[in-house]
Amino acid sequence: MTPTRELRKLSLPRSTIREEVLVNPGNRYLEYISATGEMIRLPNVIREFDPTWEDLPTPARDTVIVERNNVTYAVGNAAKHQSGSKSAFDKGKLNLLSTSIFAALEPTCGCSSYRIENLKIAVPDTRNSEAKAKCQDLVGTFEYIRNGEQFIVTIAKVTLIEEATAAYTYGITHGLYQWTDAINGVIDFGGGTSSGRLYSAEGVNLRDASITLPGTNALAQAIQARLLKETGISVELSQVMDGIESGSYKIGRNGASFLTHFASCREQWIDDIRSKAAALWQPYLADLGEVLLVGGSASLATSLEERTKGRFKIAVNPQDTTILGMAL
Repeated sequence: MTPTRELRKLSLPRSTIREEVLVNPGNRYLEYISATGEMIRLPNVIREFDPTWEDLPTPARDTVIVERNNVTYAVGNAAKHQSGSKSAFDKGKLNLLSTSIFAALEPTCGCSSYRIENLKIAVPDTRNSEAKAKCQDLVGTFEYIRNGEQFIVTIAKVTLIEEATAAYTYGITHGLYQWTDAINGVIDFGGGTSSGRLYSAEGVNLRDASITLPGTNALAQAIQARLLKETGISVELSQVMDGIESGSYKIGRNGASFLTHFASCREQWIDDIRSKAAALWQPYLADLGEVLLVGGSASLATSLEERTKGRFKIAVNPQDTTILGMAL
């Protein structure tokens, strides 16, 4: 830090500084820890509005309204139900990051100008050059309006946190692994892809064991194909994902049901993940302790947990594991 920046920081009241902000921008949800310490989860969907002729949604717990660079947009549930919206699931979470991130940025007090010392962002792989570039673009000073309040934020530093590593850190810290002297792992079930990581007893990420596995979209595609054959209608993958998440196993409120296809598609998807992980982790299986299953779709992997007699086990509140681990 330069002397000038240090003097600027010292001149700010402590109440205007957030030492760290945790954000996990997923394909399905944008998760962050609010200024009051709450876990907030917004559908990672953006819809731009023209206030001169369109009605803006009302800000809510699951919807944030942002105005920046003369563009007004909603992030969250209200955007999800509007035509013309852009979802991270379709467009890619990194492509929406520079826009969606401002929904997660708020000061700790009623001030209009504040500083974030370290903005921590979860990514699948911290070595990814695109992720590095997109995140470093967030360093600097930005003006924006969030839910009607005008802010100026200075982001001093952005740190990339690997999603699986954050989950592993949480698991080790909270005693979720029985054998801490063994190699242990994480499978993070993502929307686009899932990622598998193994860690030595010393906590070192075994990079040659890093694997990319089918995400929940592979499950949704299998169901989509069966529905197309059955009904002749092509449905959106996001609608299939919504039906799985809600437990309705339907497209929308009144659309086609895919309940008869769900169980077989899920088992094929889980079997594909299991066989790929077993093949690629073969050199480590003799020393493998446990693998923690995290992410929004980890709860679908009950058969994997059963087949491995709990050596691959679903975390409690698996969707929150990564962002909670980022704080450790």
